Amino acid sequence: MTHVEHKNVEHKNVEHKNVAHFIARQLLSEQATVFGVVGNGNIHIVSDFHRAGGRYISTRHEAGAVAAADAFYRATGTIAVATSTYGPGFSNALTPLSEAHAARIPLVYITADAPAAGLRPIDIDQRAIAAAMGLQSVVVTEEHCADVQQAADLVAEAFDTARRTSLPVVVFVPFDLVVREGTLADPGAVRIDHPTDREAGEDPESVAVAGRAEMRRTQWAVVNAPDTEAAGNHNTVRTIVDNTDEFIQSLANELRAAHRPLIVVGRGAVEAGVCSQIDELAATLGALTCTTVMARSSVDPHWNLGVAGGFAHRGRLETFRSADLVLVLGASLNKLQTRAGTLFRDGARVVRIDSNPLHRPFVTVDSDLRAPLEQAIPHLLAAVADGATDDPAGTWRDQLGALPPEETEELDPGCFNEVASDGKLDPRFVLRRLNALLPQRRSVVTDGGHFLGWVPKYVDAPDPYSTVLVGTAVMTIGLGLSSGVGVAAARPESFTALISGDGGTLMGLADAQPFLAEVGNSAGGGALIVLNDAAYGAEVHQYARKGLELDPMEVPDVSFAAAGAPFGVEGITITSPEELADGGALARFLEQHRGEAVIVDVKISREPIADFLRE
Repeated sequence: MTHVEHKNVEHKNVEHKNVAHFIARQLLSEQATVFGVVGNGNIHIVSDFHRAGGRYISTRHEAGAVAAADAFYRATGTIAVATSTYGPGFSNALTPLSEAHAARIPLVYITADAPAAGLRPIDIDQRAIAAAMGLQSVVVTEEHCADVQQAADLVAEAFDTARRTSLPVVVFVPFDLVVREGTLADPGAVRIDHPTDREAGEDPESVAVAGRAEMRRTQWAVVNAPDTEAAGNHNTVRTIVDNTDEFIQSLANELRAAHRPLIVVGRGAVEAGVCSQIDELAATLGALTCTTVMARSSVDPHWNLGVAGGFAHRGRLETFRSADLVLVLGASLNKLQTRAGTLFRDGARVVRIDSNPLHRPFVTVDSDLRAPLEQAIPHLLAAVADGATDDPAGTWRDQLGALPPEETEELDPGCFNEVASDGKLDPRFVLRRLNALLPQRRSVVTDGGHFLGWVPKYVDAPDPYSTVLVGTAVMTIGLGLSSGVGVAAARPESFTALISGDGGTLMGLADAQPFLAEVGNSAGGGALIVLNDAAYGAEVHQYARKGLELDPMEVPDVSFAAAGAPFGVEGITITSPEELADGGALARFLEQHRGEAVIVDVKISREPIADFLRE
């Protein structure tokens, strides 16, 4: 654990306030949006922050507060804050904290802690738990009470560290120090490091890039294949290469000489603001592109194969596997992104550029350039532009003429069915129709679950910040509703489409009220859309077929359309293709409740199996 050391100075103009007051004041100076559940350990901080005009949004579960802060960042590029009390409040937040850490999402989590005097019988060693999870943390100590500006500085340090490392930071405030009064020499002198807030109508990419610039600044280093820290399914060896200019020129030569270059665009490229330059690079080379799910809609769609990995369309897999040189920009090459290591053919050369180091990639990476993309891509683009492609047969685009169809009945039998053989709606058909019926100005938020395998394939998102999937990094469900709170708060002008399974919805139901309230109060409105197969579908498809007992994997057929009644929210149940037609029951229902919060319960078949489970 660390804390900020400050020298004591002689104060002439002294103000007596407590630690909570100055923590709240620093949150105001950060222009932070705070999500939380109050308890006796954090109520003073929340009260002071809210009374002073800070934006505080209540969730009903501590896990929801952290997930909402995570989702807010993914939707805006602005760091948000979660807060809870100590003990159960802290332990309830552990799953979304592990998700934020695994997904490299910066946020600040302010939680009460055991008294500075030591653990009581009701306390747990929260700092040890945080350390065991690999979480960064700072602690308010007795020293900070002598000059309470130090407590404010500690919070400022937490924001700085989150930005710099792109990871969550925990601020522990011992229960008995929250209301401890101290002194401050200059009441007007607050350390301010404003994140960039996105106002309605502003371009989300340019604003998010400004807010994330600090965390992309690292030293350039070329690494040839991962060491044991980065080893995943394939063991490789890394060596540091000092001559970056030489490497960029060599890479430019390789790209020009490649017959079938493919550029993979990840979240890091979106954060760096280089997507338009990537389009230019791809056009110069005649290369194809694809994106990770968090970078959807970031590059020109015309020669874009779509989302890489487990969300890729079957009709495009052969094209993915034809690439001879794969340039990966700002992506981690994890299991989902690489289709468990099968997305690229054996022998394809893989080169990656990102300022974040690799961590357990699922394919062999031949060269990993650790560099800020906003510096590396212009350099690479200039080097590529100095020469012409070396293939006399023309570029890969020339050879293809057009991209193959995303889907065919031959490659994926039944993919165009409206209903499955059990008479229930095919989830692929449902999502195609939702894509047509939901407002185009939308945010697409998903919970985890089997249904997730189809959402990025069939439901379009208008920009890279409009797709939010919280939970996939640690394979959890139940964070969808709370993620929706964060996204609706972040993008109130857009329709918030929260797509969830029945199991995940029931798990996260505590945050149904704040989600429906936040959506209902937003300009864009939104919907909780439950793809309801009355089961934990992922478990059914993995284990029931192996002979395990089906009953524990099933969920009672809940009428989610009625779940909004206590909150004054109306719902609709969809069971037939006709109800999803243009002008059908769902279209009329959405039009009738334009700008409001609604619930859509869609009864789907269990029979179709998503690719990420089928393979």
